[in-house]
Amino acid sequence: MMQTMKFHKETRRWRIYEGTRLLYPLHCGDPILIEVDDAFCRVSLELDTEWYVKLGETKFWLHRKTVYNVRSLF
Repeated sequence: MMQTMKFHKETRRWRIYEGTRLLYPLHCGDPILIEVDDAFCRVSLELDTEWYVKLGETKFWLHRKTVYNVRSLF
């Protein structure tokens, strides 16, 4: 089953789900694989004024209403 990453507005954090089952609440610095086009890229979840993922030295801001396909690394 596909894992997804969704923003949880009550805790203001991202969480990984498998279907409707919560697998893991994410923390700053957690490594994940996130789907970009048809490939999964290893990124690090980070927090500044907003949450973003870091791929090497490149940063991508996350959109709270978007559901991302991911694979957990833990």
